[in-house]
Amino acid sequence: MTIAHAHIQVLPYPAVPGAITLSHAQRLELRKLLAEPISYIPDDRFSDSDQMSLLMQQKVDLKSGVSLPGEKTEILFIQYHYTRYRICQIIRKLFDENLVDQALEGALSGYWQRQIRELLKLYHQQIVIRSKIVSGNMGLVLAMAKQGRYFGVEFTDLISEGSMALLRATDRFDYQRGFKFSTYACRAIIKSFSRAARRYYQYRRFFTSQLDSVLEKDNYLEQLRDNIHQDKVEEVRTLFQHNTAHLSQTEQCVVALRFSLNTQSSSPLTLKQIGQQLGLSKERIRQIQNRALAKLRAAVEARMTFD
Repeated sequence: MTIAHAHIQVLPYPAVPGAITLSHAQRLELRKLLAEPISYIPDDRFSDSDQMSLLMQQKVDLKSGVSLPGEKTEILFIQYHYTRYRICQIIRKLFDENLVDQALEGALSGYWQRQIRELLKLYHQQIVIRSKIVSGNMGLVLAMAKQGRYFGVEFTDLISEGSMALLRATDRFDYQRGFKFSTYACRAIIKSFSRAARRYYQYRRFFTSQLDSVLEKDNYLEQLRDNIHQDKVEEVRTLFQHNTAHLSQTEQCVVALRFSLNTQSSSPLTLKQIGQQLGLSKERIRQIQNRALAKLRAAVEARMTFD
């Protein structure tokens, strides 16, 4: 759920006795909060103040060199999106009451003064929680940067791209779907590495060095094709394993045998061989294969549009 905010015009308001006094830094933070949209993952538990009070009191400590376990990560995500949910509530009230300009001027007191203080407190709280999630999973970026084979791309560039991908994954991840954040984040990090490599290879394509014999013999185009192909293969494999394309049992069987997606099969089978196993004609197997591939292609396109 996302709240879009209109343009804010700050007007001078007379001083109010007992009104909140904001520092310059707090004014900037408040202006940013009120001017930019903010989103959160809805959760039915958010309406239960007692349950959320207990969840927010749970402390998750980070240990150097140790990844966060799944249950700790989920607690952090609940806390993170609950703070953003509370921020949205307060901001919505300010807009409904047309008190945005007064809030920026610090011309509010009483109930609204407490609301502004709570808003700033929640703002800092969600930053701390987000930092914990990112810090607790930063090892994923380092590990995957070391394992990746991106010829010519600086290791520091991979770390930078992977860190930004981890930040974006933190904001987009829906912890209620039952998937592990590490799996979701790894996929985002790999994609960011591929994008960084493509940018590098495109740059090298137009600005190659004639003085470096190593660069002249570079096979970066082959590397690029291999990386793109590998990304596509992994994407289809993930969709197939989770049956995101909603394939029938027969379609799953045909695809697994045809493209050796089943680890028990040593090599892909021909249409005729699959037909013999399933008691169907070669042409019928071809039709089932084409229908299954069309479903997988649609699922991949939908996934790419979402990302």
